[in-house]
Amino acid sequence: MKTLMGSIMTKALHRAKAGKPRRFSRMMQEIIPFNRPHRISVLDISPSGCKVDLPHRRRNLNHLGTMHACALATAGEYVAGLNVIEAFDLSEYRLIMSRLEVQYHRRPVGGCIAESSWAEGTLESIKAELKKEGVVAFSLVSKLKDSAADHVATTTTMWQVKSWKKIKSK
Repeated sequence: MKTLMGSIMTKALHRAKAGKPRRFSRMMQEIIPFNRPHRISVLDISPSGCKVDLPHRRRNLNHLGTMHACALATAGEYVAGLNVIEAFDLSEYRLIMSRLEVQYHRRPVGGCIAESSWAEGTLESIKAELKKEGVVAFSLVSKLKDSAADHVATTTTMWQVKSWKKIKSK
């Protein structure tokens, strides 16, 4: 069963990379139940970067009727995680988010789009260190814009990627 699920997920990820992210997006809502109420949907996943939509809906709003700070933080972490998933083979590496920082710039109007991409040369150096050491820690920055295309928040997510061979089991 585990292999079947992995196969289905791999196919959905390949479809998402080919510009058809709907199935992958839906599967991610099931795999990560915490994110399900936010209805974050994947718009783009590619080596050049990832993009997700955080819809303007009641469950994502605060008591003032604007996008909740935690919904923004979740979307920023989510899109950074997609970059990590796109870049590393999950069968070879364990991925863990170790820290999340959010800088809020202004109150959003409507829904938001979160985008994240690798800085020039960063992924290559991370992969080189990972190959050498078997473990690497790095951060990814995500930018969130509202429906008026105003930059409303910036998230910095710290990740650890570790070879499954380096994992000590009890």
